[in-house]
Amino acid sequence: MNRDLESSVWRLAQQRCAGSEFLQLIEDAVSRYKRVPGFDLHDRLHASEIGLPGVKVLRDVLERYGFDAGPPGSYVEIRSRLRAHLSYQLQWHLVSIGQATDEMKEDQLGRDLGM
Repeated sequence: MNRDLESSVWRLAQQRCAGSEFLQLIEDAVSRYKRVPGFDLHDRLHASEIGLPGVKVLRDVLERYGFDAGPPGSYVEIRSRLRAHLSYQLQWHLVSIGQATDEMKEDQLGRDLGM
């Protein structure tokens, strides 16, 4: 998923899902994440990409589940596969409730078809 689409997914998910619903989406996604063995690069999700509320919610949830979110600030530091997992889960949710943009639907369909 490209960064612009990822940013749109995070922001739209926060708009369409009230505070506690968004928190639950992130908790569900983090709790379902299964790390695969092997090297996985660190990545940063910045407030400029996912919004400050997104950073705060994600940091709180990650810390509750024992993940290191990096130093406090306007970003969260996570592994790249976890980052992708979170974005895909939010996108899937938006598609399933009929709130996704056409670009998000097309991207989801491509991933579902293995393209």
